Amino acid sequence: MSCKNDVLSRTQYEFGDRVRLVPRPEWGVGSVTRVETVPVDGKPTQRLTVRFPNAGLKTLKAEVAQLERIEAKAVSEETPVDRISSIDRIAEDEMMAGLADRRLKEVMLAIPEQCRDPFRTVESRVQSTLDLFRFDQGGRGLMEWAVIQTGLDDPLSRFNRHELEQHYNRWACERDSHLNKLLREAREAGINVDSMLSAAGGGARSAARRGR
Repeated sequence: MSCKNDVLSRTQYEFGDRVRLVPRPEWGVGSVTRVETVPVDGKPTQRLTVRFPNAGLKTLKAEVAQLERIEAKAVSEETPVDRISSIDRIAEDEMMAGLADRRLKEVMLAIPEQCRDPFRTVESRVQSTLDLFRFDQGGRGLMEWAVIQTGLDDPLSRFNRHELEQHYNRWACERDSHLNKLLREAREAGINVDSMLSAAGGGARSAARRGR
């Protein structure tokens, strides 16, 4: 029996499928909007166009990208966009303004789950946290962070730039603190993560030095 279609059959996606990109869970659960069959190393695979709520349209080769198909029932009922919208609705009631402020702070200061999950190894949590240092307060870096953090395609439709900068500065402090907590955990467990830290950007190394 011919095996030439085995690769394709293992990665069969259809229009409308819900998927998550494993290395980028912060992009959210995306929807497949286009499927094409293309050759990769002489074998058929699928090229997918996926719309992610926190990252927009992405084109991915199914055989290369680390995709996870998500069943409809497994998709969270409350996305970051829904949380922002619900916070704004709560804020309309003056008596609930304090609650709205607290919830907004929780959303804007949240550190991704993959950085905090105690069932992941310390090394993997450290690496995920180091990846967060790709964001900065520059124009593009700030907007990329804001899209992921809020789930809004256009964060400036809800926040002005000064507000985003303030939220980012507070979040960056939380990120730095979390990194140093993980580094202490690694040292106490006798795990050497110096090579990971050395390969990270200057921002991560500076944060680590400040935390000592």
